[in-house]
Amino acid sequence: MHPSERHILVRTQFGMGARLRDPFSYGVLSPPSVLVQGTYAFLHLGKFLLGPSLGLQGGIDANGAQIAVQPGVQIYRRFTDLVGAHARVDVPLLITRGACQRSPGLMVPPGSPQWVGNGIAANRGVVYPPGWGYCPELSVGFEVAAGAAFYVRSGLAVTAEAIFDLYLGNGGSIYPVIGGGVGILVDYEVLP
Repeated sequence: MHPSERHILVRTQFGMGARLRDPFSYGVLSPPSVLVQGTYAFLHLGKFLLGPSLGLQGGIDANGAQIAVQPGVQIYRRFTDLVGAHARVDVPLLITRGACQRSPGLMVPPGSPQWVGNGIAANRGVVYPPGWGYCPELSVGFEVAAGAAFYVRSGLAVTAEAIFDLYLGNGGSIYPVIGGGVGILVDYEVLP
């Protein structure tokens, strides 16, 4: 590794995850997603390169679309001509289908015959499942991931990654998700 070596990394990844908590009974699997992420690795930490990253992630399931903008930081190292590794920490800003406000006269308490869904009581109130209309909601998360890259050409690799997400949802609820992804990485070395 040259002292002034820098890399621009662009990765496209297909990911799947499993909800570790499912208060609305949507099922264990979270929406499949596609992540496109760019990183400018320029800071040298021994044999590792560190730099900021920005990603855009989109997913869709029966409950609607989810879109996240993911600023973060990534650390990268290429061990041999064929194998590299990376780890990243992102802060996803997720826009998802949220529960619409309902007038107090229309509220149906959980357990009554008219209740549809499996909402949870949070902060001594009722959180309606997102099926009650379509009102976009911002959810902030925390994502950590580690992966490997297997180079098929000097600047082209197939990647695999393990991912852990923690989202803060409506009503103060926390939604942990564990998953993984596979993708393609383009690694462009910026020569001095």
